[in-house]
Amino acid sequence: MGTTTQWIAAIGVMLVVGGLSTAWFMGVQRRRDESAAGIEALSGISWRSFIGMVLQALRVRGYTPVVDLESASGDQDYVLEHDGGRWLLACKHGASFVLGRNAVQALAADVNLQGAAGGLLVTQGRIDNEARGLAAQRRIELHDGRTLWPELREFLPAGQLQEIQGRAAQQARQRTLLSWLLALVAGIGTFLLVPQPGPASATPAPATQAAPAAAAPAEDVVIAPPPRIPVERQRNDLASAVTTLPDVDRALWATQSTLQVYVTRPDDDATVDAICALVLRQPDLTSSRIQLTPPPGSDLATRFLQCRSF
Repeated sequence: MGTTTQWIAAIGVMLVVGGLSTAWFMGVQRRRDESAAGIEALSGISWRSFIGMVLQALRVRGYTPVVDLESASGDQDYVLEHDGGRWLLACKHGASFVLGRNAVQALAADVNLQGAAGGLLVTQGRIDNEARGLAAQRRIELHDGRTLWPELREFLPAGQLQEIQGRAAQQARQRTLLSWLLALVAGIGTFLLVPQPGPASATPAPATQAAPAAAAPAEDVVIAPPPRIPVERQRNDLASAVTTLPDVDRALWATQSTLQVYVTRPDDDATVDAICALVLRQPDLTSSRIQLTPPPGSDLATRFLQCRSF
């Protein structure tokens, strides 16, 4: 059971890492690589070829150039018509451009001067955030390398576009393969790190079944006897106990083996039985001699007896 859990966790980690990496490299990163290569390719073409591709893309969107492309030259603005209004197109050719608010302000001034509906600022480079904020207020549409490539990719020569796409796809496959190798390593690491549960403990027997076994004493168990009371203490305890009996005046040890008991009637069997019951409770005094002494002036004779003889 433990090995199964380890395998499930390891395969799960490997699939998650490999699947997410594949989606990223074959999707997001592949498009980024293709866009970077495409922007580099656009920067390598001539200004005339670049502006021609831009005008083709704008024609697809409904913009019509007012000036003749053949008569145009240089990094100049183009006048376009769209939805009955005129728009100015400014192209900055080169991937090294970082256009800021000055470029937007210059195009906005030309738009106001010519009474145009708006303007389009295009570059293979980058447009900073300050320029973007200003452009939104001045009716200026911005296109840098990040948004320009999807507009112009279809106008590249077919062979050049296929080469860019093939190179991006190859990089994506190489990265995906590497990610699956890393996913395999992650799966192996997970397999080794997941703790393997110990052996399952035996199910305890029901209490009704375990009770008789627990109650049965083990055959080899030896119960130690209680500690033996010293003989002298046994004598004192016996004399004190006998004194508490009815018809007993007092009891004392005449000798170490003779207990003298002063009783009302030495021949009273009930008193004798009570005295012997106390004597037999003392393990070292059971064979002691009992002297039953009547009260002074009595005509009864003193009686001697043993509660147990050996």
